[in-house]
Parts: sequence; structure tokens; C-alpha cells
Amino acid sequence: MDMEMGSQHFGHQHPVVFKDVLNDQTKEAICLRCGEMVFGSSFSCMECEFYLHKKCAEAPSKIDHPFHRNHPLVLLPEPSYKGCLCHFCGKTCEKSVYHCSCKLDFHVKCALFPLNMAEKKLEELKHVTIKVPLLFTEDDNKELEKLDCFMCWEPLLESMYFSLDCGFNLHKKCVELPHEIKYPFHKRHPLILQFNVDHFSCKICLQKPSGKGFVYSCSPCRFAVHIKCAEFPPILNLPCHRNHPLFLHVKREGRSCHACRENPSFMTCEETQQNKFYRCSSCTFGLHLECALPPLTIKEQIHKHPFSLFWRQVSFICDACGLEGKFVSYICSTCNLLVHKKCISLPPIIRIPRHKHPIFHKYFLQGHQFKDCDCRLCDCRVEIEYGSYSCFNCKFVVHVKCALEKKGWYKEVDPKDIDRKLAIVPKMSTNPIDCVIEKHDDGEMTKIKHFSHKHNLILSKNLIEEHCDGASLMDKYCDGCVLPISNPFYYCSECDFLLHKSCAKSPKQEQLWFHICQRFLILLVGCIFRCDLCQSESNGFSYMCKKCDVHYCLYCATRNYRIKHQAHKHRLFFDRNHKGRCSACNVSVRGLFKCKSCDAFNLHVDCLRLPLTAWHKCDEHRLALTYEEVNKYSEYQFCDICEKKRDSRKWFYHCATCDISAHSYCALGRYPFIKPGSIYNELKDHPHPLTFVRKIFSGPRCHKCFQPCRDLVLECADSSCDYVVHWDCVKPVYLRSEKTARPKTETGEIVEDTSEGSSCIIL
Repeated sequence: MDMEMGSQHFGHQHPVVFKDVLNDQTKEAICLRCGEMVFGSSFSCMECEFYLHKKCAEAPSKIDHPFHRNHPLVLLPEPSYKGCLCHFCGKTCEKSVYHCSCKLDFHVKCALFPLNMAEKKLEELKHVTIKVPLLFTEDDNKELEKLDCFMCWEPLLESMYFSLDCGFNLHKKCVELPHEIKYPFHKRHPLILQFNVDHFSCKICLQKPSGKGFVYSCSPCRFAVHIKCAEFPPILNLPCHRNHPLFLHVKREGRSCHACRENPSFMTCEETQQNKFYRCSSCTFGLHLECALPPLTIKEQIHKHPFSLFWRQVSFICDACGLEGKFVSYICSTCNLLVHKKCISLPPIIRIPRHKHPIFHKYFLQGHQFKDCDCRLCDCRVEIEYGSYSCFNCKFVVHVKCALEKKGWYKEVDPKDIDRKLAIVPKMSTNPIDCVIEKHDDGEMTKIKHFSHKHNLILSKNLIEEHCDGASLMDKYCDGCVLPISNPFYYCSECDFLLHKSCAKSPKQEQLWFHICQRFLILLVGCIFRCDLCQSESNGFSYMCKKCDVHYCLYCATRNYRIKHQAHKHRLFFDRNHKGRCSACNVSVRGLFKCKSCDAFNLHVDCLRLPLTAWHKCDEHRLALTYEEVNKYSEYQFCDICEKKRDSRKWFYHCATCDISAHSYCALGRYPFIKPGSIYNELKDHPHPLTFVRKIFSGPRCHKCFQPCRDLVLECADSSCDYVVHWDCVKPVYLRSEKTARPKTETGEIVEDTSEGSSCIIL
């Protein structure tokens, strides 16, 4: 049936016609108020493309909304500002809106639906399917998991909800909420269900107002609570605390939760729940809300059976992580498992930097298959009758707590990817030796072509032999690690290039056990960098991560987390959480190589980098790194280079033949890992190549600061030019910044320095 309306109706210049059905429409008709497709009853213009749903056309120009009693909502033909968002569904408003000066805006249908809900006129929901999250598996997808209820703005899958066919994301319980409640923490007035206006925070969780959904509030008293927070019972009687009831308190008052406090770094409650706290008024017992009101059952995809809540009065050991738990536990009676709530959702497969393969979570391991059950992250024993992460082929095992200690230190692996690729493979060849020119009968390479150098390299095993140019090897350094050269090594017969045999084998791509991003790092040569681990400046080989924009010197990159050091008889293990005093520099550090056997020796990353020998012009012999005082008399405990007193608790360099001792920083200088004699071509202020030189005594004046040159300087390689400059005066900007902590690695930072003249850099 067609019916013509007046020409002024709906603010349109032409007469509009009402139609029950659009039966003669040849293209899509869009409602100009809500922007959706027009079906069924509608109003339209015969002369232009003007369409309105019947409901949109009949929408009142002003609404005294029961969920917003302060002011009326006024219908506007378009939003009053750009980027307008609907305060009910959260989507952008592009057509007509209901607007209030309180900064509330709604789509037409989003304003009318709550109005009908308040008046109990919800015929449109009577035929909509109600879905139970655990039963309707066809909707179990990632997109649905991201949706929130438009009223409480809690996850839609948290409770029964209406099918999305109704056009709104709604919990069934939220639609049935009472319009007014009496609340025990605000007895003066009832709380009214209202739109969440950005005026005041929830008095229970203290979260800042979001401006979305609904809240129960008392406007005169400026008191509001979220819908979910209003559901929390004021008094609880729990099986784990049978003597007294527990009362809901808004503030924690500094008390810790008796259920999760045993392991706060791993089993803490959600931060947003910290202000919601149930406590006993008769004793000190208290629980966070999440621990006091846990779900009765939890079903995760990683376990084939559901876990059921099991209250306990005594402590228990979690079968998933091996840590103690209290009061709140979950049980799988089929598998005979008792676990923490959060351990139900442990990732089944992860990657960590210390192992090249994925590691799998198992509830127990068999002793005959794992002989070494020490955790590869903390070096403490793993109780294999409880849960752990392990790689069966490599017999690699770690505690659950250690593996998941920090979110960024591990990566979850999709079980679907395991069969396709067990280990990450580099994209190109990692062999640094381009070709082998000569070999011994035993297969040892005696002449090679290395990717880092243009000439062939020859193997030498006798350091006493004179170098090819007749110079002594006493003050020669490896071009890879920039440590004093030692047997065996490769040398170039055409220039001064030297490379330890071990450094020559360093792969062109490598994964490092301490680098958190777990990508392959590329071996670079010919650049000056600052090592992100030991913080030393160097022009040797480095491993670079392009994503993180960091370099690691070859020495640090080739150290394992288990090492043997000449200063100690036992093996050392790197523990990123161990706090102690470094045995080399006497500085208090978090993150140390420690001795498990005697618990009396610690070594931090910077001191591990100290060369075993050093060369200095104060002595004709090499100085050896010395770990304890040779002479106990205090008058002998002086540095023979700077003539200042040495700290007997610190390592130093010593020549036993000449009885000369020196601070480590005096013997090595400020830049021990920039190779003397190497060429620098990056200075734009000078036309000739420059050579790195170490000046032990004051030399000619610097061309930049005009002070006498000492320590590391650059001299012009052209003999006819007298240009000389301090390295500090011309070093690149990226090396001038202050030394920083190591955010991309597992290693820690120095936390305290109580001694004077420390040879270590405090980060």
C-alpha cells in the first residue's frame, strides 16, 4: 500500500511515499538516517534517491531517555563534529545522530534500542537465538573472541549472549538488568542504570571512566560502579576459610593475597583487580577478587578435559609448574592433575633464545630419559615429576617459571607449525670460509680464502716465529675479537691482517642465546660499533641485529651461558636473576656468571671481557691478568703506571718477571678493543686515511681540542702530513651517547658501586 506524505515531512523538499515492501527497486536503497540497507516498510521519494526505514522515520526529534536523565537527546541530521563515535556500539557515526551536550552521541537505532529495553519493548529479540559460549562451537573464532558486550563492555563470550543477527553485541543477563538497585556501599540513594558518561571512576575497581556502555550510578553523589563490579557479593563464605566470612573492601590497604602471594612474579592476579579485595575482619586472611570468585570450570584447547574448581585448606604443589599454591586450585580428575588457575592456559609450545628448537610443556618427564635435570636458565634442579618445558631430542629442560618469567623473553609456537619446521634455518650460507686452498693430511685447513679479507690467509701455530714483515707479534691483535694474538691463528702474507683460528670459523649468521628477539644476526666486518653487551667500542667483527639495531662484539657473541674461566676451578653458569658482588671488580650486580658448586665466585659480563694478557710499554713482557694479590703488604699494592693505590679485592695485570702491577684500566686503556694500526676512512674533515695509534705518553697537540694527544688517537697515514686528533674529538655521534642498559638481552645491570676507581662501567 502506497501513501503520500506532506512535502515538509522529514525535512525533505519533495513528497515522500510510504511503502510496505520495496518491490520495484532496481538497485540498493540506503536509509539516509541510519545508513543501512532498506528492507520492508519504508518511506521514499519518487523524484530522488531518498529512503527512510519506517522506524527511522518515526524516530522522535527529542528523547527524554531513562538511561540519561540529565538532559534530553536531540536528533541531528548529521554529527556535530568529525570522528563522532556512538557511545553504545562504539562505531563511527556518519548519518543522523542523537546528541547531548554531555558529549553523548548515538546512532538512531542505538538510541532507540535501549529506550525500548527500558520500556520492556523488545519484540525484536524474542526470535533471536541465545547462544552459550561452550556449546556453540561454530562461532569459536578469533573475531568473536575480540567482541565485547555493548552494555557492560566485558568479553561477549564470557556469558550467554544474543546471536549477532540482532545487530547488537549483548549478553542476555545485561538486557535483563534491573533499572535500579540498592547497593551496600552506597545506602543513601539507589543506583540507577545509566549511560557511562566521562564524569567519575568506578568506586570498586577505581578504573578511569571509558565513556562506553552502562554503569550503575548516583549522579548527585557522583558515585558509580561498573555493571560487573555491582555483581560482586559484599560477603563471601568460602571453603578455604571456614572460620569467618570475608567482606568486600574497595582498597587493599597494603595486604597481599593469601592465594597468589607465594609467587608474585609468576602467579599474580590481574592488575585491574588489585583494588578489589575480600578480607576477614577477624584475622589477616584476604583474597583478591579474582582468587575469591574463580570460575567453577575452565576449558582450554591445550587440554582435552575441563578443569574443575577445587578449594583447599592446605597448600599444594602444582602439577603444571612445580610451584606451591594455596587455597585456589583446579583439578582434572580424568588425568589426576592438580594445578594453579593460570597454569591451565600455559602455552604448550614456546621458543626461548637459549635453545634452537621449540620446547614443549609436559606434566612430567621420565628419569631414564633425562639424566641432566638442571634448568638451563637458573641451573637449579628441575623436579621432573612436575611440569616443565623440554626438548626431548636435545635433553634440554627448564622450569616453567624460568621459561615464562617475562613476556618478551619467549615466543609461543602454533602447534600447526611444528611438523613444517622444527628449527629456524638461516636464509643464506653461514660458512665464513669462501674456499680452502690447502689442507694437511689430517684435514686441517692451512691456507684459506676468508670472506672478511681480500687476500689469502695462512695458518700459523708458532707464535715465536717472526711475522712476515719481520716485526714481533708481541703487540699484535686479532682482527676478529681484537684480543692479543695467540696460537693458532691465520695471517696474511701481504698485509697486517691476523685472525685467530677460532674467530675464522665464526658463522656469517648466528642466533645468540642472550638476544631476546631470536632472529639470526649477521656477521659484519669493517665497522666501528659499541657492543650492546659489554658496552666496549670496537672495530673488530660484530654480530648485528637489523631489527633491534644492536651490535655484539665477537668475543661476547661466542661465549656460552656455561663457561670455564681460568680464574676459577668450577664451571660458571649465567643466571640473569642472580644478585651478588663481582669477584673481578667488587661491584654489586644483577645478572652474573656464578659458581653453583662453591657459591663464592661471581663474574659479570663486562669483566668476562678482560683479556688474559695485555701489552703495555711500561714493560717488555706481556702482563698477565691476575686474580689475587701476589704480595699482601700494602706498600706493594700500587699501580706502576698511574702510581695510585690499587684495591686488593680487584683483578689487576702483573708481570712476574719484572714485578710490575697495574690497574686493569691503566694496562688496557680506555679503548682496548680498537685495534692499533687499523685504518679509519670515515672522517670527512681530512682528505687522507687515518691510522689508530695508542699514545702511552703525551704527544703532539690534537688538531681539534689543541690538548696533548694521549690514549687512542688518529694519525694521518700520509708521512708528509702531521695531522693528529683524539678519537674522542672525532668519533661518530652514535658512539657519543651515554652507555646504556641492555633492553634487548637477558643480561642485567649493575645496581650498586661502593668502591672508588672501579674499572667497570656502571649502567
